[in-house]
Amino acid sequence: MKLYLFAFGRLKTPGLRDTADYYKKILRPWAQLEEIELKPLSVQDKSPATRRIIQDKESAFLLEKISSVISPRGQFYLMDETGRAEATLAWAERIRSWENESVPEIAFCIGSSLGFADALRRKSKGSLSFGPQTFSHELARVVLLEQVYRSYSVVRGHPYHNEGS
Repeated sequence: MKLYLFAFGRLKTPGLRDTADYYKKILRPWAQLEEIELKPLSVQDKSPATRRIIQDKESAFLLEKISSVISPRGQFYLMDETGRAEATLAWAERIRSWENESVPEIAFCIGSSLGFADALRRKSKGSLSFGPQTFSHELARVVLLEQVYRSYSVVRGHPYHNEGS
């Protein structure tokens, strides 16, 4: 199974690029992950009308990019503060399920500061979150990479995760 991480914006905060690269490197024995950075549109104003227009354009662009790399059997999930929060063991069970079902590709998507359009939400397999708090998009990317690594460590029986200890 190949993993993709689509994210609007670049990792610019000192240390976060190194941290993201670290988790990608240690994940490599278990899964291939490709990061794809997308350029967010500039926001002239944050009026509801402008917000919807930008969300629609960015979501259409993101869907085009996703469709170019995942097969019809692949799945994509939106990382969103309103999504479903799951414990690490649930993430691990999700990975086991994808592997058992031979899902060829999984894409995780981190939107721009304006989020995702409803049309994209309907096409996704679902929305996931890290809880009710809001993270910067850069930090969310690093947290996602760590969580994916942690979940794979559970699936592969590696001692990285110590829940209940």
